[in-house]
Amino acid sequence: MTDATDMAGQPATASDLLADAALEIAGTEGWRSVTLAGAAARAGIDPLTARRTLRCKAGLLAAISSRVDAAMVAALDEDATDPAIPVRDRLFEALMARLDFVAANRAAFVSILDGLPRDPGTALASLPSLGRSMARTLDAVGDRTAPPFGPLKVKGLALVWLATLRVWHGDDSPDMAATMKALDGYLARAEEMANTFIPGARVVNAPAEAQEPV
Repeated sequence: MTDATDMAGQPATASDLLADAALEIAGTEGWRSVTLAGAAARAGIDPLTARRTLRCKAGLLAAISSRVDAAMVAALDEDATDPAIPVRDRLFEALMARLDFVAANRAAFVSILDGLPRDPGTALASLPSLGRSMARTLDAVGDRTAPPFGPLKVKGLALVWLATLRVWHGDDSPDMAATMKALDGYLARAEEMANTFIPGARVVNAPAEAQEPV
């Protein structure tokens, strides 16, 4: 688990602390046991402050996504935005950086992926945060997210990410070989469809094989 700092080594915010507490609870007790009040108690944060910060369980999930975003950004180097490197390769590295954080908290994220289908309200409410995370991923590799093609790339990358998470869920190998192979294949298919249907865009579609945002 992460400690009481952000990914840049700065003091963690209330949102960070609540997200980390929620991950701890999910990892030991399951996603159904996660509540904003419980996370606040675990994090040592006043319940009113917690509610003002994140408002609800979907807010906790958004905060967890932000933790994944921050871990990704911290893991990437200057090559992430090097235009000499194909954007597909840069996206592969960025999504693998996301998966490294997810894998480091495997029990918690498996619990979230298992629990969200039985918590559709939270899953639906968290979809905007999924979009923001995918936009941050594209931004992190220097790929434009502005209209007209940016929103389509965000949606396509979200489908790639969700499909990859489904594979990761069943891949308990230490090197995530099956997950890496699947991710590479999904990005290749996404790039092919993008180049076919939307000139000038790279990643705009992907296999719709998953439904649970993280």
